[in-house]
Amino acid sequence: MKASTSRFLSDSFAVGTGEMSALIRDFDWASNPLGSPVDWPASLKAMVRMALTTPHPVFIFWGAARICLYNDGYRASLGPEKHPSILGMTAEEAWPEIWALIGPQIEQVMSGGGATWHENHLVPILRHGAIEPVYWTYSYCPIDDESAPGGIGGVLVLCTETTEQVLAKRRLASERERFAVLFEQSPSFMAMLQGPEHIFEMANPAYMALMGRRPIIGRRVADAAPAAVPQGFVGLLDNVYRTGKAHAVHGVRALLQREVDGPVVEREIDFVYQPIFDDGGAVTGIFVEGIDTTERRATAQALAISDEQLRLATDAAGIGLWDFDVLTDHLYWTDRVREVFGMTAGVPVTLADFYSGIHADDLARVQAAFSAALDPAQRASYDVEYRTVGRNDGRIRWVAAKGRCMFSDDGICTRAIGTTIDISHRKEEEQFLRHLNQTLERRVAESMAEKRLLADVVEGTEAFVQVVGLDYRWLAINKAAADEFQRLFGVRPRVGDHMLEILAARPAQRETVAAVWARALAGEEFVEVDQLSDPALDRRYYEMRFSPLKDKDGRRIGAYQFVYDVTERLRDHHRLMAAEAALRQSQKMEAIGQLTGGIAHDFNNLLQAVRGSFELIRRNAGDPAKVLSHAERGTAASDRGARLTAQLLTFSREQELEVRVFSVRRLLAAIQDLVRTTVGPTLNIAWQVNGEDMWISADPTQFEMAVLNLAINARDALEGRHGELTIALRAHAVRDDPELAPGEYVELRVADDGPGMPPHVAARAFDPFFTTKGVGKGSGLGLSQVYGMAKRVGGTARLETEPGKGTTVALFFRRAEKPEGSLPPAAPAAGHAHTAGGTTVLVIDDDADVRQFLVDALQSLGHRTLAASDGASGLEALSRGGVDAIVVDFAMPGMTGAEVARRARLTHPVLPILMVSGYSDSEAIESAVGADTVLIRKPFDIAMLSRSLTALMAKARDARG
Repeated sequence: MKASTSRFLSDSFAVGTGEMSALIRDFDWASNPLGSPVDWPASLKAMVRMALTTPHPVFIFWGAARICLYNDGYRASLGPEKHPSILGMTAEEAWPEIWALIGPQIEQVMSGGGATWHENHLVPILRHGAIEPVYWTYSYCPIDDESAPGGIGGVLVLCTETTEQVLAKRRLASERERFAVLFEQSPSFMAMLQGPEHIFEMANPAYMALMGRRPIIGRRVADAAPAAVPQGFVGLLDNVYRTGKAHAVHGVRALLQREVDGPVVEREIDFVYQPIFDDGGAVTGIFVEGIDTTERRATAQALAISDEQLRLATDAAGIGLWDFDVLTDHLYWTDRVREVFGMTAGVPVTLADFYSGIHADDLARVQAAFSAALDPAQRASYDVEYRTVGRNDGRIRWVAAKGRCMFSDDGICTRAIGTTIDISHRKEEEQFLRHLNQTLERRVAESMAEKRLLADVVEGTEAFVQVVGLDYRWLAINKAAADEFQRLFGVRPRVGDHMLEILAARPAQRETVAAVWARALAGEEFVEVDQLSDPALDRRYYEMRFSPLKDKDGRRIGAYQFVYDVTERLRDHHRLMAAEAALRQSQKMEAIGQLTGGIAHDFNNLLQAVRGSFELIRRNAGDPAKVLSHAERGTAASDRGARLTAQLLTFSREQELEVRVFSVRRLLAAIQDLVRTTVGPTLNIAWQVNGEDMWISADPTQFEMAVLNLAINARDALEGRHGELTIALRAHAVRDDPELAPGEYVELRVADDGPGMPPHVAARAFDPFFTTKGVGKGSGLGLSQVYGMAKRVGGTARLETEPGKGTTVALFFRRAEKPEGSLPPAAPAAGHAHTAGGTTVLVIDDDADVRQFLVDALQSLGHRTLAASDGASGLEALSRGGVDAIVVDFAMPGMTGAEVARRARLTHPVLPILMVSGYSDSEAIESAVGADTVLIRKPFDIAMLSRSLTALMAKARDARG
C-alpha cells in the first residue's frame, strides 16, 4: 500500500463502515486523475464525508475529468455492470448510455449556471444486462472550490429512484379509466352512494333505466325512490353503512315507481350492497350492483314447460336432449344423456364434464366438430359419432350426436341444441364384421409381405439383413444374418420368432438389442458402429443401418436393418493410427536427441572451462597474476553458460503437452513436501492417497502444476486463516455420464473448508481470466488450465461448492492399463543467518548455494548480512528491525519474491529491495514486482550486485530526504 493511501486511511473525512467506505479507502487514487486523497480540497473531503455517513443516495462528479464517487445509498440502484467499476471513472466513461442527457446538466452546473431540479425524470440506465427505463427525482448542485476555475470544483447529485411510484401512478390511472368504461358499459345496474344519507353520487345507464331515468344524482335514496323505504331497502343500506358488512340478495321482488304519480311495476332483481372504506377503515359510502332477472325468470318458467313436453316425447324414442347456453356457459342434459356418459341422474353438468367424459382418442375430433358448429364463419352441421367413458362405471359406450347452433342478428352464437343416441349395439355389430375382414386381410397380407420381402432381399449379399415387426418378431431375415446371429449368440433365428424372447437367457445382450431396435421401431433412421455379441465369443465390430418399414399407406409397420462387419476395417484404421503415432514419436525423439546432444556438448565444454579454471586457481594460489587470469576465463565460461540457459528458458515456454503413463499415487507422494512448503503453515493437509496403485495417461508436469494450483487456491481462499486441505485419490466407474465416455477413471479430489463460492462465481470458475482475487493476486488462468489439461487427455474437472461449506475440485482421468514410470520426491529448501559489520542486508533465497554466494559476496563488499530460506522467515527477520536493504529471489515456493516485496512495502515504504531471478521473462517479472523494485538476472557478478544495491540505497536516501 502506498504511503499516501496509508495517510488517507487515517484521515478524518474517510469514515463509515459500509461497502463504499471500504472501496474508497482501498482505491488506488494515486494513479487516478483525482490524485492522492491527502491533496483533495476541503470541500471535496466534506462532501465525501457527508455521502459516506448518510443513507440517502448521493453521487459526486468532481474536477475537470468529472470523476465519479458515490455512497452505499446510491450503490443499491446500480447493477453489476456499473458497481464497483465506475468508482474513480470519468462521468462520460461511466454513463455512456445517458451522457447526452446528463452531460449538458453537469456542464450547466460546472459553468456557474446554477443548480438543476428534475422530478420523476426518465433516465434509462444499463442495469442487469439491459437498458432499463428508470425514473428519478434528482438535483444537480455546485460544490464550491476556490482553487477550481469559476470557483466550482464539482457537482453534488442528490437523488431518489421513483420508478415504482411513477409506474404505480400510471397503473392506478389506467385502472380508474378501465373502471369508468366498465361502469358505463356494464349490463348490470350500478350506483355509488355517499355518506350516511345514501346520496346518489354516480349511476350507470342500466341503473337509470331501472329507475325510469328520473334525476337522482345528488339526491337521497329515500327522496329519489320513496318506494324503497317501506320495502326495507333503505334499512338494509343503513345496516351496511353502520356495520361495514356487505349484503347480497338473490331473486327479491321489488316494487318500482319509475315516474312520479306513475304506475308501480314489479321486478325481480339480484343485488349486492358493498361498503366503501377510506384509508382509516371508516365506511364512506356504498356501492350498489345488481341485475334485473325478471325476463330470465319468465323465460325459465316457459322453458320448463317446454322441456317437460319434449322429455315425454324423447323418452319414448330413447333420445337424449342437450342444450348449451353459449353466453352463460350453462349446459343442460336430460337423464338419457347422463346415462350414456355413465353419470347419476339429476347431477348438474358443465361443458368440462362433457369433454372429460369423451374417450381420449376421439376428444380432438369432437372438439373440432363442436367448434366448427359454434363458429359464425363456418356454421357447420354438428353430426359426430364418438366413444364415452362412464364416470361412475368406466364403461365405454358409442354415441351418435347431432345438433345445430343459433346465431343472433349480429352473427354471435347464442345457443346450441341437439340430441344424443346410444349406438353401442350397432357399433359392436360393425366391429365384429370389421374384425372378420381384418383377420382375412392380415392373413393375406402376411403371406404376400413375406414373399415380397424375400424377393427384394438378395440372399447372396454380404450384408446381414433383418426385417422386424412392431412386436419385435422377425418378418424376414437373410441367410447371412441368421448365420452371423447364430455364430455370435448360439441361437438361430427364424421368421416369426420373437427377437427378445430368443435372447431371454442373455439379459445383457437382450437389453442392448431391445434399446437399439426400439429406436428404429419408433420411426428413427440412424447408423451405429458398435460391438454387439456374447463376451464369451468373438468380439467384433458392426456398422448397423436402421430404417423404418412402412406400408403402402405410409403407416409404420416395423423396421429393417442392414449390417456390415467392419472389424477388419477398424483394425486397419487403428494400425494406421498407431503407425502414424509411432512415426511422430520417432520424429520427436530424433529432434530431442539432436537437441540434447548439442546441449550436452555445449554444457560439457562450459563445465570443462569452469572446472579447469578452478583447478588452476587452486594449483597457482600463490601467483596472483595467474589466479586472476584463470578467474577471468572461468567468468567468461559462466557468461556463455548464462546465454545458453537463457536460450533454453525461451525454448521451454513453447513446449507442448507431453502425455505419458504414470502412477498418480507415487507422484502425489513425491510432491507432498513441495505442496506443504507452497501452501505454508496455515493449512493442515490430509493426504488420502494410500491403497491401490492407479495409473493414468497425462502430462506429469501439468498434473503436478494442477495440484499445486488447487492447493494455492485453497490457501488464498482462507485469506491467512488456518484451515484443512484434503487431497484424496479413488477409483471411479462411469456408466452414464453426459461428459465422460463409459469406463474406469481415476478421481483426484482437492477439498478445503474455506468460505466456498456463491452460485454466480462457481458458474464462471473455469472461465479463462475470471478471478475474484484482487489486482496482481491472480490471472484467472489457474482453474481454466486445470480444466483444459484434464479435458485434453479425455477427462474433466468439476466443482462442488456452497457458501460457508468449502470447495471441492474433482479431476477425472482415464485409467491406464500399463504403468510407465513415477516421479521422485522434491528436495526441501535450507537456510541460515549470518551477521557482520557495516550496512545490514537481508538475503532471501530458497537455493542454499545461491544464498551462500550472496551472503559471501555482500560480506566481501563490507555489508552485514541476515539470511532466510523462504519469504515467511524473511519477513519475520524484517519485523525484528535493523534491516537496511533486501536481496530476494523472485521464484520461491510458497511465497514469491514479488509477494515478499509487496508485504515489506506495507511497513517499510522506502526500503531498498533488489530482486534476482533465473527466469528469462524479465518483463513479466518486472510487471509483477512493480517499478520501485530493481531486478537483475542470474547469473550476475559481484560488480553488478554492488552497483545495483548501491543505486537502490542512494535512491532510498533521497526518498527519505
